[in-house]
Amino acid sequence: MKPGLLGSDWFEALGQRMGDEAESFRRLGYVETRFVVRVLPEGENEDGTGTCTGLAFDGYTLTEAKPLPEPWSFDPDFVICGRESAWSRMLDEIERNGRPELRHTLNSLVLLGDELWLESKDQLREDKFYRYNQSLQEFFNLAVGSH
Repeated sequence: MKPGLLGSDWFEALGQRMGDEAESFRRLGYVETRFVVRVLPEGENEDGTGTCTGLAFDGYTLTEAKPLPEPWSFDPDFVICGRESAWSRMLDEIERNGRPELRHTLNSLVLLGDELWLESKDQLREDKFYRYNQSLQEFFNLAVGSH
């Protein structure tokens, strides 16, 4: 994976694009969540910290993107975890097609749980992933041209 991908600067750039596409996000509905993207290097066990970036959304805007030493310091609703290869595959498909194949969307990958998985300390807060997953996928789909 290229350095900087899935880092706070990369997410801030997507947040700017989100502002440019505000009407599309309004059609999907508001998003009120804070979560962490945790990228594990290949070979690191699932207990490892990897690289963590905290993201907060308020309405139709990314309000915060920051690197974290570990995921729970951000008080996230949920943490989306996965190895570099799973994240890279999704981003490669977005680059090629404007969106990932159905089998490689955030929702599909998390539901299967073998390549991406959720961690949370509160089931009700974890449910925000499922409530907002279409908006979150569209946010990631803004990565066209940035990978």
